[in-house]
Amino acid sequence: MANLWRNSIHLLIELNILYFFILLLYLDSGNLPSFAGVLLPYGFAIAIFAFLSNKLPNSYVAIMLVAPLLALFAYLSSYSIGLSLVIGSIISFRAFMYFVEERFISTFALLIMSFIWMPFVYGAGTLVDYPHGLTLMILFGAQLALVILLYSGNAVIQLNGNPYMQKRVVSAAAAVFLSIVAVSAVFATIGKYLITAGLSIFGFGVSFIFDVLARPVFALFGMLDWTPKSGGPQDEGGIEMGEEEEAETAELLPSESLFDSPVVIAVGVIVFLSVLYLLLNKKKVNNQKREIQTEQQFTSTMTKKSGGGFFAGRRKQKPPENEVRKLMFELEQLALKKNRGRLPNETLEEWLKRETSFKESFMELYAKVRYGEMKLSPSEVEACRTMAEEIRKVMKQWKKAS
Repeated sequence: MANLWRNSIHLLIELNILYFFILLLYLDSGNLPSFAGVLLPYGFAIAIFAFLSNKLPNSYVAIMLVAPLLALFAYLSSYSIGLSLVIGSIISFRAFMYFVEERFISTFALLIMSFIWMPFVYGAGTLVDYPHGLTLMILFGAQLALVILLYSGNAVIQLNGNPYMQKRVVSAAAAVFLSIVAVSAVFATIGKYLITAGLSIFGFGVSFIFDVLARPVFALFGMLDWTPKSGGPQDEGGIEMGEEEEAETAELLPSESLFDSPVVIAVGVIVFLSVLYLLLNKKKVNNQKREIQTEQQFTSTMTKKSGGGFFAGRRKQKPPENEVRKLMFELEQLALKKNRGRLPNETLEEWLKRETSFKESFMELYAKVRYGEMKLSPSEVEACRTMAEEIRKVMKQWKKAS
């Protein structure tokens, strides 16, 4: 439930940013793009990738299968074919990243993108007297509200069973919502004129600086003689021929751009999705190869440790000063030379039982010195020497393990 809530809100935040990109195409006309054209693909993308993902292939092919369906809803909402395919492809790709790959953009990065992009579009709309400036400001406020809704919703879900804290979270979120509405109202009224004045001052400053910098350049150009030299009289027929050539050139110009063709746009989108799929699939294959190499390297390392013993790194260590501990150290060194050291999960006692004629009394005396930090009597030390010598004789008869 928490993942579904997080992914849905994150995708809606990205969708709001995408809508502002689409708005740039409609600023000159003064029209407001259809909300349904982006909200319907958004809802169906969540339903498909969150609840019907087991019906789709678990690869990037699912993006290209779902994108045309989402583009159909955008097209039915009065968007053009090319723009509908772009909307469907982007929403399908981002929904796949959230619900299947579980790779999402951080909320902080989305907020930074919103604060950079959305005010820029709002300022551009103010300069061209866009009639839906209040709607743009409401959408910007909704972006901040979605972030609060994301974190408050996650907190309420995690505090399941604690109604007091859930009420506190809901009341705090409501207070923040009211603050956002108040700030949006200020920017939609007084803020509109402040933004216009700020942009005008900025434009005046830029023009003044370029005017100062350009004066020496234009003064230098003014010193040159720019009068065109006549190459001889021109007859009227030449002028008429020039006009005829201009008329023929105008007739040869295409009436429509190549990119206005739905077929060309569809082919371009298909090529783009194919290249995107190949790149993502190649990245996935490289990641799998890297994981296999890491696993093989780990297995090789563990195999070497198992063959050489867990204490293979003690080859270069100095022997202990205590004589009994030194005897055990020398036995281990001899076993390492034969590649029959103890395994990582073995104790000294288990190793001696497995590989040598185990002397329980020897381990008892060694434990007193090693773990109990006790001092043995001369007779006990001599007994340890005798038993260690017997174990050493057994080890010398070993054949070196491969």
